[in-house]
Amino acid sequence: MTRLITEWIADIESTIKKKEEQLKSRTGMNYKALVAKASGCSVNDIERASWEIIIGVVPITTGLGMIGSFPQSVAAIAGAMGFRSFVTEHTDVDGIYEAYQKEADLIYIADDDRFIAMNLHKKKVADNNIATVAGYTAALEGMTGPLAGKEILVLGYGTLGKEFAKLLKKKGAAVTAYDNDPDKAELLDKSDIRLIRHPDEIKEFRFIIDATSEGGWLHQQHLHPEAWIVAPGVPLSLDPETYERYSDRVVHDCLEIGTATMLGMAL
Repeated sequence: MTRLITEWIADIESTIKKKEEQLKSRTGMNYKALVAKASGCSVNDIERASWEIIIGVVPITTGLGMIGSFPQSVAAIAGAMGFRSFVTEHTDVDGIYEAYQKEADLIYIADDDRFIAMNLHKKKVADNNIATVAGYTAALEGMTGPLAGKEILVLGYGTLGKEFAKLLKKKGAAVTAYDNDPDKAELLDKSDIRLIRHPDEIKEFRFIIDATSEGGWLHQQHLHPEAWIVAPGVPLSLDPETYERYSDRVVHDCLEIGTATMLGMAL
């Protein structure tokens, strides 16, 4: 999980409704519908759960410490899904205890290494990396239809890239990967995934998943004129002018889709 910075998520509480409208215009799905598709539950399941489940978000201070507004942003995403949510006043173990005392049914916690949602009653845990992959794959399906038989390029073969490759292959897609890290390229060479080595080759692909963590390196000359892009990687790889050119064909956020999908997976 790429460590976020405050400025990337500071306005989620005020912009999430607009982001949901953009998501629906590009994929045909709002957050509930996307989460249902990604997690295997139904929209009715999510709505019923929202009447019953209380969500607590616990700030964690260990390691590098809290990211400003992160707990509030997570709570806002759960709220946009129709759930009652709160941020605990206390942090760490004391915060978990507070959430339990306030009868939270599900809690979100994150440290330097992992971001999870825990259902305290069902003993279910949803990991942000897995949820992000499922959510963005569902978004790509919403934009382009079933993925079986499609050739899809995964940019970045780190933690997310590997999970995307697994899920895409399960769905019958042909997976190609690009990574400029020589060690990861060598790993890909030994796998059954096709490898491309130069950014100019990216323009051969109409369907792209951007799981990199370097901003502004992907330019218009690198992209197919009719490219469809889902981009969980932060910061966004597309430079501002290229994003403007392709904006109706891009789904990207820093936190919302992954966090919402975690909720569905933990129900």
